[in-house]
Amino acid sequence: MYKIYEEKVDFLKKNEYKLEKISSFYAYSKLVVFCAVLVFAYFSYSNFSIINVLMLFLFFALYLMFFVKDKTCRDAIDMLRRQKSVCSKEISYLKGDYSVFDSGPRYINPDHIFSYDLDIFGPSSLFNRINRTVTQNGEKRLAKKLKCISQDEKEIRLNQAAIIELSDLFDWRVKFLANEPVKSAFDIFSGYMLTNKYSNRLISSVAPYASVFLTLVFLVLGILSVLPWFYFMGMFFFQLFVAIIAYKILQKSTNRINGLHKEYSGYLPVLKDIYGIDFKSDKLKKLKKKLLGGNTGCLDAFEKLSNILNLFDQRGNVFAYIIFNGVVLYDIILIKVFIKWGEKYLPHVEEWIDCIAEIDALVSFGTYAFNNPNNTYAQVINKKDEDIIRAVNVYHPFLSDKVAVPNSFVLKKKEVVIVTGANMAGKSTFLRTIGVTYIMASNGMPVCAESFEFTIVSLFSSMRTSDDLSENMSYFNAEILRLKKLMEFVKYNSYTLVILDEILKGTNSKDKLNGSVLFLSEMSKYNASVLVATHDLELAKLEEKDEARYLNYCFEIELSEKVSYSYKIQKGVAQNLNASYLLSNMLKSIQ
Repeated sequence: MYKIYEEKVDFLKKNEYKLEKISSFYAYSKLVVFCAVLVFAYFSYSNFSIINVLMLFLFFALYLMFFVKDKTCRDAIDMLRRQKSVCSKEISYLKGDYSVFDSGPRYINPDHIFSYDLDIFGPSSLFNRINRTVTQNGEKRLAKKLKCISQDEKEIRLNQAAIIELSDLFDWRVKFLANEPVKSAFDIFSGYMLTNKYSNRLISSVAPYASVFLTLVFLVLGILSVLPWFYFMGMFFFQLFVAIIAYKILQKSTNRINGLHKEYSGYLPVLKDIYGIDFKSDKLKKLKKKLLGGNTGCLDAFEKLSNILNLFDQRGNVFAYIIFNGVVLYDIILIKVFIKWGEKYLPHVEEWIDCIAEIDALVSFGTYAFNNPNNTYAQVINKKDEDIIRAVNVYHPFLSDKVAVPNSFVLKKKEVVIVTGANMAGKSTFLRTIGVTYIMASNGMPVCAESFEFTIVSLFSSMRTSDDLSENMSYFNAEILRLKKLMEFVKYNSYTLVILDEILKGTNSKDKLNGSVLFLSEMSKYNASVLVATHDLELAKLEEKDEARYLNYCFEIELSEKVSYSYKIQKGVAQNLNASYLLSNMLKSIQ
């Protein structure tokens, strides 16, 4: 992967160097031609002739041509630099530095059914490793996908096909990711449609157009000396007065519209990239078709919106305000055009933004798939099958494949798997491996496993409960509330994969054991498969009472001069514990 990105950076550098030379040529050409414009402007003024005027216009046209070409060239250079930045960030990612990407701290929610326990958001989280979105809505869509388990097998398969296609579109993805971030959620129309009856009449009537037409007629007739300038000046000051009155009425709307051009024009290059690629997978083709939208194409609509917002930005200073509004009622006409745009396109905007957000999120998944070529795509198990999970050599996606110890594991319906083992033996990591892999698989992402098969169910975890002093809530009380929430969740969902890590830690050993037995016994009555890690070996005796429902697994260690960890899951109950052993060695080392 390093080599691919490094080769791309080298390629971009070479193209950037070529364009820099071309841009330098245009810059010098502009200087020379501008001097020629000044010379012929002087000649035309001091010694008027047709030739001098023609040469003046010729060199001025050349100057405009070089100006446009230089701007196009500079824009291309800027895009190449942003593409280099994209590749450099991916190289950092491959080296284990995720700090250059957003970690989504605003999505951290300790009360969520699994995201807090499984490190879905926050520094070095799953979101941090995956997120490459360029729009705010795309980021929200990605976060939503990682917080929800898809219950639609067809949707999972469509996602897989889309991710596979996007992972192969290396050059297109780099260009797409190089677009400037679009920070708006595109809610600009909320509150913009005016409710004041007077302002509605002012905007919807044809009177402004009639007034502007009459003013322009008086202007032309004044220039031709057909009518005195009094008529034009009368209309000029009348329209300026109307514009000032209208400004007070429409001020809230105009202030909110002002400055939106830069914010929303960012959608244009994103849309152009989507329009410029011929997708093959069904989901991407369907999303693009929605954006094309017949007579209300998204790209055309956004280009028009960009032009309207640009005109708002160009209203300029007080002098320009007086001239433009006095002659053509600039503000009122612009707001009329803006509202007409909304009347035509607003019904489609929500669907368009939704499509862009979905593609944006899928591009992040596709980039992750490309960066992790050794991962495999999961398969959905038929719901009639007895297995919930069949994993072969699965490992946690946060671990490098060079150091990770893979494990194979099967979880059946209605099973309660009790995982025992010493501290740091790998219990919690294994539970998180299953949870995170399940989330990735349900989104159609490739997972860190030789193979991973799963039944579509809901997911709930309780692994990282904490106290809350601000709410006067103890650790034990917080955990009881979490387990209550879990029980209610299991009752009202058709089937649930439950992941628990050392429940009832906030009480004494005997009470903890009795409570754990009671809770797991109650949980076994519902449609749930349970993975529970514990240090309490007595809990493993549940298997003796009901071998069909309770199953013991463990992570064993070897005690010698040093503790040896295998990190391999196996059937049975852990025999070796390390807390007293490590503590004894620590005390000896400080004596």
